[in-house]
Amino acid sequence: MGRRPSITRDAAARAALSIVDTDGTAGLSLGRVAAALNVRAPSLYNHFRDKAEILAEVARIVVLDSGRVPDPEPGRWREWLVAETTLFRRSLLRHPRAVTLVVEYLPQQLLVRLYQQYSRLLAANGVPERMHLFLLEAAHRMTLGSAISTATGRTALEDLELDDEGRARTASEAEDERRFVEMVQAFLRGVDLPS
Repeated sequence: MGRRPSITRDAAARAALSIVDTDGTAGLSLGRVAAALNVRAPSLYNHFRDKAEILAEVARIVVLDSGRVPDPEPGRWREWLVAETTLFRRSLLRHPRAVTLVVEYLPQQLLVRLYQQYSRLLAANGVPERMHLFLLEAAHRMTLGSAISTATGRTALEDLELDDEGRARTASEAEDERRFVEMVQAFLRGVDLPS
């Protein structure tokens, strides 16, 4: 009988995410991940080739932890896509110091599988196939761009009201999300497709 491993790939990546949440990617090292798991750093090489592979797994976890919205009812694909992008944005913003890491180490294989799944949903709702990638990529880029802006302190601005020092006031989290939703909705209304 073999010994049960003292650490798992998932546990190591989640420990790394916790460190990134606290100290950013600059604070992440194999030694810190190992210490968080109460193991020695060389044991991490049984699960990861290097720090970059750990960062890629952290990005994958953030994406996977975003959850899913139920499949759309017939004719409600726009509302579904807005809800999916909002859920993904929330997941990203739960880990603001990891948002740029997710962009840099975006799990391509996972993204391809999600796009294929979402493309089937769009097709079932009568959206022409030629528009699937355009819609999904545009929604994805708006989501990442919005999350990066918010995570780096550049939330949506209030309606150009200035604070006492002449700076535009930033929106609250709820207002920032509402404006993101409006942006995606406006984009989808502007696309000439069946409802």
